[in-house]
Amino acid sequence: MATQTQFAPVPRDKDKGTAYENHPISSGPYKVVKSVGDGERMTLERKPHWSEKTDAERHAYPDKVEVKAGLDSAVINQRLSTGSGADAAAVTTDTNLGPAELAQVSGDRELAGRVGTGHFGYTNYLAFNPKVKPFDNPKVWQAISHAVNRTSVVNAAGGSSLAEPATIFLPAREFFGHTPYDHFPAGPTGAPDKARKLLAEAGYEDGLTITLTHSTVKDFATSPEVGTAVQEGLKKAGITVKLQGLEDNDYSEKTKRVKDAPGFFPSAWGADWTAGGPFLAPIYDGRQIVKDGSNYNHAQLDDKAVNAEIDAINKLTDLKAAAKRWGALDKKIGEQALSVPLFHPVYKRLYGKDVKNIVISDWTGVLDVSQVAVR
Repeated sequence: MATQTQFAPVPRDKDKGTAYENHPISSGPYKVVKSVGDGERMTLERKPHWSEKTDAERHAYPDKVEVKAGLDSAVINQRLSTGSGADAAAVTTDTNLGPAELAQVSGDRELAGRVGTGHFGYTNYLAFNPKVKPFDNPKVWQAISHAVNRTSVVNAAGGSSLAEPATIFLPAREFFGHTPYDHFPAGPTGAPDKARKLLAEAGYEDGLTITLTHSTVKDFATSPEVGTAVQEGLKKAGITVKLQGLEDNDYSEKTKRVKDAPGFFPSAWGADWTAGGPFLAPIYDGRQIVKDGSNYNHAQLDDKAVNAEIDAINKLTDLKAAAKRWGALDKKIGEQALSVPLFHPVYKRLYGKDVKNIVISDWTGVLDVSQVAVR
């Protein structure tokens, strides 16, 4: 936990509970000298007592940092691209370029030269609820796995510059334990013949009609466009998909409630730190099934062997050995087709024309603000 970017030590006598955020104590290179609107706007200045000699991870290049929160993403990208005044020395910590914005930026050599590309440990996938028919039949899961058209899905998510097709759950990072496999080959555009064969084995020789529940909000994980791409791909295999859109909050609550989760829906998961454990355990550890709250084990898998392997790997202190075992476990679980991996998102983020020393974190996939400097 102490390696997380949100972690900081707090002197006991300065701990004011919820009021602490009004005057946080800094052990890093900057101090808060002004905070407006519950952190909506903050001014940070370099702290005279900090020394890089005792903190080699940070550099404190800028003299002062102005933080602004709550801006619309389109406004942020427009201001960064224009780069007038103080915006020339601005960066964003959480705003990606969308498909249309990326196309515009790519056509401008100067703008294209100040785009950072990163990969966060994140997987977008199709989830099944085995308590809802016909998703109580593993043959149906396998048929859908073969039928999905990942090219169409990637295009719906913004194209190959913003999404990379995935056939496995763990993202392509060594520390996660990434081990390539494809148990249900669909190729780039789907394998409808293989899917039809499995449907027949499941008792659906004449095809199947199912419902895909999705959010009405456009985002990587659950957008209507991704739903439509899945619908079109499965149609070729004789699977008719009816789309059911829900308002985002309703969608989030319903898909995470065991008692009334839909049978088929898009979902996504990102790791909390650089290991396979926080990626696989919340999704496949049976002891993490939450029956009266936010449940992420959508398949409701409670396999004693899987649970025991998770415990065994978590006890390893050799991180490379642990990563190898996480990869092997991912591959083993993948044989069951409990979910259908679709893609891993790619982050494209614009930065100001006067900004230098751009370092993209291999872990978070975003700009490392501790390294950034101004020309």
